[in-house]
Amino acid sequence: MERGWRLKCPRCGFEGEEGRYYPWCPRCRGPLEVLGRLPAQRPLLGEGSTPLVEAGPALVKLEYLNPTGSFKDRGVSYSLWLAKRLGYRCVVVDSSGNTAVSVAAFAGRLGLEARVYVPKGAGAGKKALIRALGARLVEAPSRDDAASMAERDAGECFHVAHQTSPVFLEGVKSLGRELAGAAGRDVILPVSSGSLLLGVYRGLLESGVKDFRLIAVQSPEAASLEGRVEVLARVGGGSGRLLDALVVKRPARLDEIAAAVESTGGGVVIVGDEAVKGALRELLSAGFIVEPSSAAAWAAFRALEKAGALRGKPLVVLTGSGLKYAGELERLALGAPKA
Repeated sequence: MERGWRLKCPRCGFEGEEGRYYPWCPRCRGPLEVLGRLPAQRPLLGEGSTPLVEAGPALVKLEYLNPTGSFKDRGVSYSLWLAKRLGYRCVVVDSSGNTAVSVAAFAGRLGLEARVYVPKGAGAGKKALIRALGARLVEAPSRDDAASMAERDAGECFHVAHQTSPVFLEGVKSLGRELAGAAGRDVILPVSSGSLLLGVYRGLLESGVKDFRLIAVQSPEAASLEGRVEVLARVGGGSGRLLDALVVKRPARLDEIAAAVESTGGGVVIVGDEAVKGALRELLSAGFIVEPSSAAAWAAFRALEKAGALRGKPLVVLTGSGLKYAGELERLALGAPKA
């Protein structure tokens, strides 16, 4: 048994057994936090330490160059590594695609059985990768249905529970620690479940970085922060069909996400499909092969730049790889007809 840590619930006060994992609070189902210190982990597939490069008027963090093409590798790697140490033999996850691909890959690396539940509308390329990596793929009617089905099937398996588990955030904090140059800058990043924003926020604070501003980027169809924080810009229309990685409408840590954004003086930019297409074309022409949900962060940057609302040279996080979309990128970015 792992020693030296336990999970607690800030909402109701529950404290778990030492060294025991809970995907959420068993008393009130709220998100959990860690008491004590979780064990340190080394990378399993070379995840983390992604490049930070100049892109004209901005700096871009190339998280899509992680092993499975997403920042999610950071949280998944740590979660499954801990699951293995705790004696689990199988893992369960619900995801719109990127987390599922990551779980399939790292489960294979660690010899764990993986069962992943994705909404039917998840990208075909991502679903093909999940199957190719050896995981059991189950399609659900919606994102919420995927979560319910995964919970019912978890049983004795490790439930990744990336919305409520502090273990996942522990892995994503490594990204914040790599952004020491964020002081005095805007950090622009997509937000759905909020694990990226909260991991970056916690990692930056633990590294002693101050005076940064968090700019959340959301789809108009899942703008959970609207009404909670200042809307800094709204571009690209009311459709978010292309943003298949930004579909969580009621994130479990919404209060914490909003508080993090507000504490840095930040806000939210709501980006629709038309702005995503233009941003995707621009990024591809510069050599950045990203998915549409990553392009939304670039569209938000351009909107704030046009409005003169940026602080210093911003840092834009490009979260997911466009290679998972195969021929779809040509159609989305260039308007080529679907074969």
